[in-house]
Amino acid sequence: MLISIESDNNSTLLLQLEVKGISVFTECRSGYCWACSTRLVKGVVSYQSKPLSVKDGHVLVCCAIAHTDVTLEV
Repeated sequence: MLISIESDNNSTLLLQLEVKGISVFTECRSGYCWACSTRLVKGVVSYQSKPLSVKDGHVLVCCAIAHTDVTLEV
């Protein structure tokens, strides 16, 4: 399922998904466990704290912040 999220430059993608009632599996909420890795279809994000690594084409929604409108595959 593709989900569009508008950029707000403040909230993590995870918080924005939760507000929409969309559940994403997560454990640490800080970018260490990679449990919330989600495919980024479109958009630009940055991280509150830089994760150790992120798979190409994916984003860690627990700590990523959208700088443009984004589309995720959840």
